[in-house]
Amino acid sequence: MIITKESTGDLTATIKIEIEPVDYQDKVDTQLKDYQRKANIPGFRPGKVPFGMVKKMYGKAMLYEEVNKAYSEGLHKYMMESQSEILASPLPNHEKNEAIDLDTQTTFSFYFDIALAPEFTVDISDRIEVPLYKIAVTEDIIDKYLNDIRKRYGKLENVETIEDHDMVTGTFEELDEKGNVKENGIKKDDAYLYMEFIQDETSKKKLIGLKVEDSIELDPKKIARSEHEEAYFLGLKKEQLAEVSSKFKFTVKQINRSTIAEMDEEFFKKVYPDNSITTVEQMRELIRKQAADGYQHECEHKFKSDVAELIRTKTDIDFPEEFMKRYLLETTEDKKITKEQIDAEWDETKKAFQWQLIENKIVKDNKLAVTQNEVKEFIKSYFIKAQVHEHEHDHEHEHEHHHEEDDARFDKIAETIMENEEETKKITEKLFDDKLFDFFKTKLNVKEKEVTYDDFVKLISIQKQ
Repeated sequence: MIITKESTGDLTATIKIEIEPVDYQDKVDTQLKDYQRKANIPGFRPGKVPFGMVKKMYGKAMLYEEVNKAYSEGLHKYMMESQSEILASPLPNHEKNEAIDLDTQTTFSFYFDIALAPEFTVDISDRIEVPLYKIAVTEDIIDKYLNDIRKRYGKLENVETIEDHDMVTGTFEELDEKGNVKENGIKKDDAYLYMEFIQDETSKKKLIGLKVEDSIELDPKKIARSEHEEAYFLGLKKEQLAEVSSKFKFTVKQINRSTIAEMDEEFFKKVYPDNSITTVEQMRELIRKQAADGYQHECEHKFKSDVAELIRTKTDIDFPEEFMKRYLLETTEDKKITKEQIDAEWDETKKAFQWQLIENKIVKDNKLAVTQNEVKEFIKSYFIKAQVHEHEHDHEHEHEHHHEEDDARFDKIAETIMENEEETKKITEKLFDDKLFDFFKTKLNVKEKEVTYDDFVKLISIQKQ
């Protein structure tokens, strides 16, 4: 087997893999002889079928299989041993690859195009200033959380008149041009409207004050938050909405209102069964902590996003754009994706590719990869903490360390969980994100900034524009 590389650009090349008889013939003959011994062909005793007949019947198929196997193994070996880092998977060179003639050829050539990862340097230092936001958990936020929880655990009761936060059940009926219910028109019973989610103020005002069996003209498009919800209101599929141009009547059938739960001992136990909450003050403090934890995750996500954009814009990276566009087009599972779509979205796609290269280099240069042992220890620590929590009120176990048998048990639990590839991937990604966050926070010039939640949302909105 002869493998050669021909440069086709600054960061692209074509690999030629030449397969010769020495690479496949012995394997083909061995397979044919093995088949000769096992073949059961009418007119011949087992093992007595002439080799020439077996070769005529199955030789081409086995030759094709071995040649393909040989070049695949050769390409894989080249990729593993290559001194240059290869970007993405090789793509067949459609111009140079020719149809195989198994009757006349003994030597076979295969061509693959590759892209080479660019060489670049990354500045990770305190010269790069990046904000790390902290969302202030105000009393108003705690009030909102608490009210939402009280509504969730409140009782649902039927009422007579629609108010601002009620859930309304009713019927949508299609109207004709004269405003009458259309015979055999669209009709959807038991459509649920949540008043607090209706953004169109005109429609909301028309509904407030209605009683059971009252009817009004109501546009499902104006009150729906999405096309999916509009389709639900009418009992249609999303694809059918384009055909709908009629007006609709909505008849109120039932009005439900959620009462706010009383903040008593029963309420505390329902909401936080694992915590010894006995007062409103304790509950507000726990809500404050949970909100802070949730906001911290959002702030860390934005921090990493800001870091990625700052470092990417400061890093000069050459990029084999045409190859990568072709790679996306030829390897996508969605066959409806066109070259025009890839071109239209290329700016954002290119940013993602560039950051992936930068991130890979940072991880490699600073040894930030997550090991299997780290995944295992993370899983074990989770169950150890759970056991400690279980006995945290038991004085007998308060200062007791887990025994060797516990450690062995946790080892086995961790190994079992790690057999699940999807779960292991999630944990690995979480640990990797944590490592990257800690690395950037240590190496960069991080400026902590406290903001309100509304201001934080505005920052996210501006970033997405």
